[in-house]
Amino acid sequence: MAVRIAYAVARQIADHALSEAPNEACGILAGSREHISRALPLDNAADAPDRHFRIKPEEQLEALKALDAYGLEWIGVYHSHPQAPPIPSQEDIKAAVDRRLLQLIVSLESAKPKLKLWQVDGSSVTPIALVFDTENKAGIDDHLSRHKQVAIVIAGIASVLLLLAVSLMLLPPAPEIAQAP
Repeated sequence: MAVRIAYAVARQIADHALSEAPNEACGILAGSREHISRALPLDNAADAPDRHFRIKPEEQLEALKALDAYGLEWIGVYHSHPQAPPIPSQEDIKAAVDRRLLQLIVSLESAKPKLKLWQVDGSSVTPIALVFDTENKAGIDDHLSRHKQVAIVIAGIASVLLLLAVSLMLLPPAPEIAQAP
C-alpha cells in the first residue's frame, strides 16, 4: 500500500515541525486513504512538549468540524521527533488507539526533515510508502497568504510612485510662453 501526499501539504507539515522545535509539533491529516490532501496544525498540549505530544480534545473536535466543512475524511495524525528518527516510539504505539488512523512522523534529527508514514495496530507497526505529489490534484489552496498579498500590492504601488517621481524629475523645464503684444 502507498499513500500520496501533496507536496504543499508535506512542506506545511515540515515547516510546522521546524517552527515548533525543540518541541514536538502535532496535527491532523485529512483526505482519503490513498491521498493526504490537507493537514491541520494543532497546539501541543503535553506537559513536556519537547518529549511528547498531546492534542486537546476540544481543539481536535474543532479541527474535525473544519474537516467536515471541507468535505474531507480524517485519516490520521502527525507529530514530530525533534531529535529522533521518524519511527514510532513505545509511547506513540500506546497512544495510537484507533488502528484506522495513519501516523505520520517528521524527524528533525538531520538538516532536512524526513517524513515517514506508519499504520499502528496494537503492538504491530507497519511502514507505509509515502509518495510525494508535485501536482496540485487535490485542489490545495497554494495562494499567497493575506500578508504576502498586501506586501506585494504595497511594493507595486511604491514602485509605480517611485517611477512617476523619477520621470517627473527627469522632465526638462517647461518652455516659457511668449506673451502676445
